[in-house]
Amino acid sequence: MPKSVRSTRIAVHSWERLTADAVACWLDALPGWLVVGTACTLDDLVLLCRLRPPDVVVGQLEPVLVPEFPLVHLCPTCGLASLRAELERVPLTPLRRVAPGALTDREMEVLTYVCSGLSAVLVASALKLSPHTVVNHKRRIFAKLGVQSRVQAAAVVARLGLIRVPCRGAVLHDDVPALTHREQDILASIARGESVRQTAHALGIAVKTVESEQRQLFFKLRVHNRAQALSEAQRLGLLT
Repeated sequence: MPKSVRSTRIAVHSWERLTADAVACWLDALPGWLVVGTACTLDDLVLLCRLRPPDVVVGQLEPVLVPEFPLVHLCPTCGLASLRAELERVPLTPLRRVAPGALTDREMEVLTYVCSGLSAVLVASALKLSPHTVVNHKRRIFAKLGVQSRVQAAAVVARLGLIRVPCRGAVLHDDVPALTHREQDILASIARGESVRQTAHALGIAVKTVESEQRQLFFKLRVHNRAQALSEAQRLGLLT
């Protein structure tokens, strides 16, 4: 497939999460294209396109809803071969300058480490930056995401697929832990970016009960904090 040196950046939209994830996974495996994220609502697509401006949007939308970007319509009945042919006809535009509100490549590096649950000191060590620089990056990243905590940032990242994870098909069934209904409720609360106290209020249980159930959830996922739990749950396909 003749393409320029850089990959065409694609934002994927579908009203159904499984469809968006499946199309994104398929595109991730093809050379020449780079999926910058996925969205299941118009608001999320607008946010995604601001944070990681794409060259083209693949989506179940009318062109008038995404006037700033070329749109390739995602038709469930047309098949992936037809979608690929449409994408190959999209001209590769010059590189966009980083727009106000967009995440820089460095910020994406910091965000990836932050969402893995690392502290600012460990992120600084990994990226060979000062902790002060990492804290400043985090402050700007959180402002762009419209969040106030690492868990809330991880929730937005998971919802928009900003950090691409291995295709779910590569995860063995035996590697996916069985969660109780209560653990699934707590995981869903974490995915909404809620605190332990907010989770307790939403589920009508005591904070200590949430903390106890959460420890068991962390044990099953082999993680140590809520941000790591969210990242691992996304990798395992436990978020719907």
